[in-house]
Amino acid sequence: MKPMNRFATAATAAVFAATALLVPTAAQAAPILATTAASSNCVVTGGELGWGVKEGFRSYISGTIANGSWEVADGASYETPLFGWANPTGEIDAITGEGTVSFAGSIHFTGHDGVLNLQIANPTVVLNGDGTAKLLMDTKSNNAQGELVVDEQQAYLGKVEALGQLDPASGAVAFDQAPAVLTADGADAFGGFYASGDELDPVSLTLQLGPCEGTPAAPAQSADSNSETVTLTADEPANSVPWLPIAIGAVALVVIAVTAGMLIAGRKKGAAPAAPEDDVAPSDS
Repeated sequence: MKPMNRFATAATAAVFAATALLVPTAAQAAPILATTAASSNCVVTGGELGWGVKEGFRSYISGTIANGSWEVADGASYETPLFGWANPTGEIDAITGEGTVSFAGSIHFTGHDGVLNLQIANPTVVLNGDGTAKLLMDTKSNNAQGELVVDEQQAYLGKVEALGQLDPASGAVAFDQAPAVLTADGADAFGGFYASGDELDPVSLTLQLGPCEGTPAAPAQSADSNSETVTLTADEPANSVPWLPIAIGAVALVVIAVTAGMLIAGRKKGAAPAAPEDDVAPSDS
């Protein structure tokens, strides 16, 4: 084999060797991190809702004009001046603060010998995540003539405001005496006795929540179940400089240079010119 051919062959072999070393190292520099995002929903595990509806309305019902009363049932309670509900169900997002919490129980107001007939039941508090909430309730109501004119499920009865900062991830949500106003649907439920925007009694809510972090998925596995899972440590970010491939590449270049030098030196030695032949005197024969 000629010296130049030997040089080309050796250099090519060195390059392939360096490439073979770099390939698995580069693969390790890009590990697969496959986990699902943790659920941010916090399940409601307990709590209470307290609301007086409207003090002026209660006074009117129990006064000598309406000569009426109210009854609670199906889980609702009353302790002056608040109606109460317990055993809520629902979920709240720990990140956005949005959520829905539902209670069971009804209040039945009557007066004017049954002409005034209003039932509100099963309140739902919808947290908007912006410091406000909606108060929804099943409603049934008569008009001034004693005719049933409202019969709705989860009507938007009142808007609750100024809830303050809520932190569901802490395991609890609470606001006390948050102001509330009547909505248009609420005004209809009261038979037009009050107008949209009128002040309602403040709302208080306390909730206990379960864990919010969820369960991450296991790291992704390759086809070979025995293969090792490659992960990144906190000290080795994904975009760190790959010093190991650079070092191996430098070693490969040194090997190429040394090989080239040895081949060139051998070529010079083998190509030294031969000694000239001595002239031979012609024969006398």
